[in-house]
Amino acid sequence: MHDRKSLSLAAELRRNLRAEFPAVARLSVSDPDFMEAILDYAARSQSSMVEAAALTLRSQLEGTGYLRTPSPAKTQPEDGAQGGHRPAHKRRVYRGRVIEDPE
Repeated sequence: MHDRKSLSLAAELRRNLRAEFPAVARLSVSDPDFMEAILDYAARSQSSMVEAAALTLRSQLEGTGYLRTPSPAKTQPEDGAQGGHRPAHKRRVYRGRVIEDPE
């Protein structure tokens, strides 16, 4: 199960998402994929407050080991010819969105 801090962050996120996505009200904390569903709705939200709460929740869940960060070896495309002049950013796809991490 989840710790108290993660659950309180998820409850705050759920309250903020309820106005934008009415289906969030039907999610239950006892669902096995509750955290993933909440983070999925947060990824589709337009609110910066929701984005900040989702980032905090995601880092909390990654810290407890509930969510794993994607390994960079599996997410990079295998282009041997373009490997020399790639930008200094790691690009990965997470839940359909392209995320660039500066290094």
